[in-house]
Amino acid sequence: MKNNFEKINDIKIDENLNNKVFRDFIKYFENENKISISKSLYEKFEEVVSKIASYNNHKFVKPSDLFGMLFIQQEEIEDFENKFYESIKQTMFKEVITYKNLNSDIKDDFEVKYNNKTLTLEEKQHAAKLAEWIRKQVIIFSDEKLIEHNEQLDNKITGEMIKSFFKEQNEIFIRIYKWHANAFEIISN
Repeated sequence: MKNNFEKINDIKIDENLNNKVFRDFIKYFENENKISISKSLYEKFEEVVSKIASYNNHKFVKPSDLFGMLFIQQEEIEDFENKFYESIKQTMFKEVITYKNLNSDIKDDFEVKYNNKTLTLEEKQHAAKLAEWIRKQVIIFSDEKLIEHNEQLDNKITGEMIKSFFKEQNEIFIRIYKWHANAFEIISN
């Protein structure tokens, strides 16, 4: 990471850069981890993120730029790297996580009814539709273009970091979604 960080030392920050994504992420990070980042550390994070965004000619900060925060050596936030990755996962994959949780709740409810033989025809039909929808999502998630040709992940400095992270998270969601689809398929029969 040090070599990547050295690339940005001389970069001039674009004065028109919109850093709302950075500000929102920091707010989320602080709330989620019940911490308050010092002004000094906040400014270091903001500078590195803004320089990376400027170097990439971004008009606004993207999630890939936020990964620059990992370049900052700091001792203020204990276990920063893990907290960062958890927070970025929760923000980048918010919709996927929401559907995963909803599917889990429905699956659990339907499984109980299925085992008790109280599942209605309408619920079986709903399970079949969910299995079909989830399988379509798995096809979308499995497409390598989602990672390789994703503008949100393109970054000359942090690109490999975010692509690796995105791929790892994507694989986890694919496994969970496949499990849900199989369960819904069994329930629907």
